Amino acid sequence: MRILAALCVVLAVAGFSPLLQDGPALKVGSTAPAIEGLEFVQGELAASPKVRVVEFWATWCGPCLQSIPHINELYQAQRSKGLEVLGVSDEKREKVEPFVRKRAGQMSYTVAIDTEKKMNQAFMQAAGKNGIPCAFVIGTNNKIVYIGHPMEEEFARAVKLSLDGRYDPVLSKKAEPLLEAARRAVKTKNFKDAYTRFDEVIALDPTIFTDAAIEKYRVMVNDEKNRSGAKVYAQELTATFSAASDAPALRDLAVTLSSDARVTVYDNDLALAAAQAMVKAAPSSDPLAQSTIASVYYAMGDFAKAVEAQKKAVRLADPSIKASLKPTLDAYELAQKRGVKVTVPATTAAPTTPATVPTTVPAGTP
Repeated sequence: MRILAALCVVLAVAGFSPLLQDGPALKVGSTAPAIEGLEFVQGELAASPKVRVVEFWATWCGPCLQSIPHINELYQAQRSKGLEVLGVSDEKREKVEPFVRKRAGQMSYTVAIDTEKKMNQAFMQAAGKNGIPCAFVIGTNNKIVYIGHPMEEEFARAVKLSLDGRYDPVLSKKAEPLLEAARRAVKTKNFKDAYTRFDEVIALDPTIFTDAAIEKYRVMVNDEKNRSGAKVYAQELTATFSAASDAPALRDLAVTLSSDARVTVYDNDLALAAAQAMVKAAPSSDPLAQSTIASVYYAMGDFAKAVEAQKKAVRLADPSIKASLKPTLDAYELAQKRGVKVTVPATTAAPTTPATVPTTVPAGTP
């Protein structure tokens, strides 16, 4: 023990941690470090976001440039639910500011520079990360729930489910091999085995893995092309989610059935049933419930009801998110005026899974 103690003193003097740790000091489950030492280029920190993403990037980083549109899409789709995204670069302002300005709405989240590298030390170095882009998802109770590449599928999943208060990184780890097995089975058209694996994931915790149930529905529609079976399954999901008063799951189901880009055939009647059940399950003051049912009415071509519901969503919304709901209302009103659908901002739809293979580059000056 004396030898170990002496070694720790030597390491401490040499600048190393005197604690012999297993792995990094900052990991999933750790309390997030303070946000400090930043100079803001665009936006500012929210007072109390439900979920905060801190993403380290650089203007010269190719993989970072690929991830920016995906992060922005996720931010735009989820900001009304309480998502904040903070992009952090350690470059100089004269490099970052024109880069961000040039991208305008394509990089709409908060951006700051970390010239003193306090954030880099507190997050990246503490987590043992030396490649960018790298994202930290901070959820309930200021705990880190995800550390990794923002183009990984699990990143978007961690963000979305954390916003609903139902992300469990431990169970998600257990579910990974089962989901991989299910997707392999889909590729070989072994749908019976795929559905068995999906059901095993759902059984881990039905309240957490509602997205696996909805993915199973997409496989029925897109891959097996079992439209009748998919319809019955969607009805079962609506009943199950309604019985549990699971408004977030009903919202995701309604969007999937009416406008999700990952679905080849929509069922607006079922989507409306899910949306109506969601409105009943959600608090009467929830603007997202109204915004979601508005999106379903819009998908059905009922522009008047879409406008009415979206106006209610804007009235109910906290001032911090009213601005994110107003462009959608403007689009619905324009569609009502013209009598045809127009481009609508993605405020309720789930972002598509990125097709790009995640890559990183070493952090620091190129």
